[in-house]
Amino acid sequence: MQNPGVPPTHRADAGGDVSRTVEIAGGGIAGLATGLAFARKGWRVCVHEQDDDLRILGAGIYIWENGLRVLDALDVFYKVTADAIPAWRHEKRDHRAGVFARSRLAPDFRLYVPLRESLLVALHDALIAAGGAVAFGSRAVAADPEGWLHLSDGGRTRADLIVAADGINSPIRDGLGLLRWRRSAGQFGYRAMIPREPAELDSEIGRTHCENWNGSRRLLYAPCTDEFAYVQLTSLKGDEIANRVPIEREFWCGLFPHLDWIIERIPDDGRGDWFELVRTRHWSKGLVALVGDAASAQPPFLGQGGGCAMMSAFVLAEAVDRAGDDIELGLAEWKRRQRRFTEWVQRISYWYGQLALLSPALRTAAFRAIGRSEWLTANTLLVAARHDPTAPEAWRRLDESQIPIPIFH
Repeated sequence: MQNPGVPPTHRADAGGDVSRTVEIAGGGIAGLATGLAFARKGWRVCVHEQDDDLRILGAGIYIWENGLRVLDALDVFYKVTADAIPAWRHEKRDHRAGVFARSRLAPDFRLYVPLRESLLVALHDALIAAGGAVAFGSRAVAADPEGWLHLSDGGRTRADLIVAADGINSPIRDGLGLLRWRRSAGQFGYRAMIPREPAELDSEIGRTHCENWNGSRRLLYAPCTDEFAYVQLTSLKGDEIANRVPIEREFWCGLFPHLDWIIERIPDDGRGDWFELVRTRHWSKGLVALVGDAASAQPPFLGQGGGCAMMSAFVLAEAVDRAGDDIELGLAEWKRRQRRFTEWVQRISYWYGQLALLSPALRTAAFRAIGRSEWLTANTLLVAARHDPTAPEAWRRLDESQIPIPIFH
């Protein structure tokens, strides 16, 4: 940590080149991906994480093709997915196990649900190997547009760029007046990992990603590895018994009696969250940029929270590095490429989740209508998954008329 009043530190390598610096608040997926993206560009990186170790939750994380391409570009794809099972089929079923929607995934359009631990460890280890640093037990509380990051112990450090990847409750974002609004999605989710039995590996149901519906309640089952599967239970606000933590097993087994083999394995120490949507006035101010949930928190119904964060991190590093010494020019290019697109993904995730408010018959009809239209599916549910920010052609000047306009701001 630098002393107050000290200008940005630049490090000269053996060839005499000077490394630019970035200080990052938050050591989650967004912060570590941002740090690694900049470290790969030769920047001097320090990530500040308030906890004493990586924030590893007992859950899986959906990573579609867009996120996988970013991981590949950052050279961590194989480490993240080493133990993960590639998805081959996705289904939607009713409470009687009747299938009302089904899709298959092609080899060139992939989905993995690795353990969140695998993703965080891979990003962290690659960042350290690339010359970056992670300061554990270091909590960032504020930032100045001039490039100062303030820490909870009273110290501060200065860099060419400050990145706030400090989550949905970001004190940096709020302190800079960048929050426009936060809205509840009106839904609750309980997520956990469950052990898998060997016989499930050979059964279709044990290898299939499946959303199971009964009224407005949903049980998502997603195979992660040979040993674990990811389960998420969602319910509407006000559904008192479904919102309880620990879960009411008898109640959920009554909703999905054919899935008792899943429900009985769900642990009591899973995580419960109320889903929210965040909209900011700006994604940056001066030399401070927002990445991840601080800028674009969204409900999990598209499985794109992590993917959008990693895309934003990759494009931020690419745009700012290409801009040379004009950091704010690079920030402007990053926002031009990512903000409008990401806000569209947020909206789709929100409205897709609101289908839970419909009657089962109307919701099933809506799912089927979406599934029958390749254009509608490509521009809504799969719009993020089909986006590749790492492709060389992605860096040609983008016609903004091609980017969908958010439903509301």
